[in-house]
Amino acid sequence: MTPTSNRTLNFIDEFTLSEKTNLNISIISLRDLDDFKIEPSNTPDLVMIPIYQYNDITQILEQEELKNVKTAIILPNLHMKDTIRLYELDIDGYFVKNMSLNEIISGIRFVHEGYIYVYPELAKDLYEEFLNLSYTLQSRPEGLLTKREWDVLLEISRGNNNEMIARNLEISDKTVKNHVTTVLRKLHVNDRTNAMLLAYRKGWI
Repeated sequence: MTPTSNRTLNFIDEFTLSEKTNLNISIISLRDLDDFKIEPSNTPDLVMIPIYQYNDITQILEQEELKNVKTAIILPNLHMKDTIRLYELDIDGYFVKNMSLNEIISGIRFVHEGYIYVYPELAKDLYEEFLNLSYTLQSRPEGLLTKREWDVLLEISRGNNNEMIARNLEISDKTVKNHVTTVLRKLHVNDRTNAMLLAYRKGWI
């Protein structure tokens, strides 16, 4: 599918991304955002917008043209100020400027399948920032999860895989898989990333 133009971001070329994913990908700068129009006959599958600070997000959220299209932001680095606040927003993907082409393609496909994509290294940065804000923790809903399930959710938020969770909690891999499945079901989310984001937004972990 051919994109509307050949805008680029560093080495990231929207034509290449469209060709590699077989999707219509548009990369829009903040400078061009006010003039951005979606043609009904050529609606992007994903609009990617580089931002440079948290306040840039306001311009994106105010754009009516983006209300009905999947939107991702590209952060300048992993340690942007106010990173944690970005996860309160209705954004479909969180990418970073220095990601490899394969990582970007994988993230785009993840978004296209209906999930929220977060670059894995951002999850670690998010957790570190969260620790600094831990005094804002809210009460966990009584009866939502068991104590062990809360422990598993905390491990998930740290970016740990099942093997690491099993080792840290001293339980078997099979038990971890069962707990993860139960946590996702109880939180009504489809994957670990969305479980983590929900927990952060609610202040549960």
